[in-house]
Amino acid sequence: MTTTIEKLFPGFTSTQKRDLLYYTIGIICYKLGLESALGSLKTMITERFNADPSTSANAFATIGLLDGLNTLCQALGAIALAISFFAACCLVFLIMEPIAGGRVIQYVTKNGKRVPDTATYGSWTPWILFPLGFVIFISYGVIELIRRVIPRDIVGGDVNKLKKMDSHVAGTGGAFFSAYMIQTLGHVYALCTVPPLFLGAAWCWYQLSSPERKVSNVEGPKRSVLGSVGHYIGVYFSSIITGARIIFSSRRFIWLLPGYTVGLVFHRYLEGGINPNFSKIVLGDSSYSQIMNGGSNFGEFLGAVAVFFLATQIKTPIPWVRLDAVTLNLVWLLPVLGATLLVDGKVSVNAFAWIMAGIYVFVSAGWSAGDVSLAAYVQSQLDHHDVESAEAQEVSPLGAVMAFLYSSNIAIYFCLSFGLGKYLDIYSNRLKSIKDDKNLAFLTGIEPFYMIGGVLFTVGCVVILLGTFIPQGALAINPEVLAGDKESDEKQDLEAMAAK
Repeated sequence: MTTTIEKLFPGFTSTQKRDLLYYTIGIICYKLGLESALGSLKTMITERFNADPSTSANAFATIGLLDGLNTLCQALGAIALAISFFAACCLVFLIMEPIAGGRVIQYVTKNGKRVPDTATYGSWTPWILFPLGFVIFISYGVIELIRRVIPRDIVGGDVNKLKKMDSHVAGTGGAFFSAYMIQTLGHVYALCTVPPLFLGAAWCWYQLSSPERKVSNVEGPKRSVLGSVGHYIGVYFSSIITGARIIFSSRRFIWLLPGYTVGLVFHRYLEGGINPNFSKIVLGDSSYSQIMNGGSNFGEFLGAVAVFFLATQIKTPIPWVRLDAVTLNLVWLLPVLGATLLVDGKVSVNAFAWIMAGIYVFVSAGWSAGDVSLAAYVQSQLDHHDVESAEAQEVSPLGAVMAFLYSSNIAIYFCLSFGLGKYLDIYSNRLKSIKDDKNLAFLTGIEPFYMIGGVLFTVGCVVILLGTFIPQGALAINPEVLAGDKESDEKQDLEAMAAK
């Protein structure tokens, strides 16, 4: 008799189901810990650089720079070992804050808004966030890169299994939990949940079965610690070049730049740039961004579930990526509804954050569906891709392609985050001269988001949509297969054999 689990995961072996269970539990712990950590860190960065008189004039440009370094460090994380460093750095903040006189968060009223009382902050300089952030985001990078390769190690190159596995492990709820902890304890003490959650994730992933790998029997030269670091840095940057060669070798890969990388840039900037900056400038407290990000995370879950159930009906990523592009235009509602609802107090800032959380469900559902299907597509297409180079012994084609796509994401995101940070500083500094005029403060703060959240995201929509017409066979609304990909090649081989 067929069980429910067998119906949901047809073709999965008992070992694959076991590994899927451990992987899923690990992802849940990891996502809860990650959202708590990133929410607290982003709020900490935004609040501390705005509160410190020496940095407040250029706060958002500095935040943009640190955000760009965040993405750079995530790429360098591919050559580090990490989750324990992430948890340890969170402990550093938990120790440093009370020593510097920090207390549990309290709130005061300014221009009619409930904002954090900076007198409760510890007296340490916000510039310490750069070296600690460097270690944290390197750790974050290695975890993200490794966890994206684990599904293929468990189920191989089967595209339908990959779609089901990637979608099954989507996390949600962590941002809501983070928002509650930050608003209750403050952005530093909210980190207290991170170490135990990360330890739980590490234990679950340690239980996964080790895949068989082809390892060369030839021993490489012995290197010192610094020599090894230098070697793997070289391998990483060499893998970027290898990934670029693969990407630009075929129309079936080159469209991943607008389809995957540009979509990732806009999604990350929505959660890591627009939401915390809007929350600080307009709503008065950057922790509201975690409520909005919670809606975004729930949308990611729904998008992944859609891919899970429609994996056999929608066989290529093209329809999902087009949906992602179209839903980007919903970000226009952030400034439009802000000017309509916040002025004259039609809704509270807390209610507005929840309204935007509901809208972001649809925005991120589109992105998540595209991301999950694209990740499965890339993994399946590169399952047997051959790369003839010395680095191929140390970096798989999948690793090389992901390194190139992430590096492209880093370059675009860094320029976007820093440049728009300078733009936001103009309006942030104007707000500081506004006293006791709540409506003017709202309208002044909302003004830059027409350009950032409206025009910019519409441009992103156009770029991504145009990219979906690059692959051969992509003109159909729901293509059965893309010309030149692995499934297409196999189909042609079967037709040729049948003709004989």
